[in-house]
Amino acid sequence: MTQFRLPLLLASAALVLTACTGQTTSGAHTMIEENQLRGDAWSVTSLNGEPVDNATLTLNFHQPGQLAGKAACNNYMASYVQSKDSFTIKPGGMTMMACPQPLMTLERQFMDVLKRVNHAKIDKQGHLILTSSDGIRIEAKR
Repeated sequence: MTQFRLPLLLASAALVLTACTGQTTSGAHTMIEENQLRGDAWSVTSLNGEPVDNATLTLNFHQPGQLAGKAACNNYMASYVQSKDSFTIKPGGMTMMACPQPLMTLERQFMDVLKRVNHAKIDKQGHLILTSSDGIRIEAKR
């Protein structure tokens, strides 16, 4: 009977340590939590690898499943769905103000990228990173 105690003890210890780390054993990447998204609006700092410093692009996760913000010229509303393996955004309504062409182009790019997002995480610096399967990224900070 004592010959089974050590393997059983080691297996139990491994299980407890795995549970305490909060990481899955399958290697799957855990999505961010809803409460990490909510709060102050996120200001977009980078779109498709280019800095955003001449316009205002924001993401405000004001209610579970709902997103709103500023897209350079206009305000927008969207919904989002978060699951264990994906994070998708479905743009909805938008105001229709005209702006100078560089801002309108940036706005179209931003809205196009939002439609393609399929993953969300918060990096070590606390920045929100939204990515698409083809590597397009939105980076934002509070």
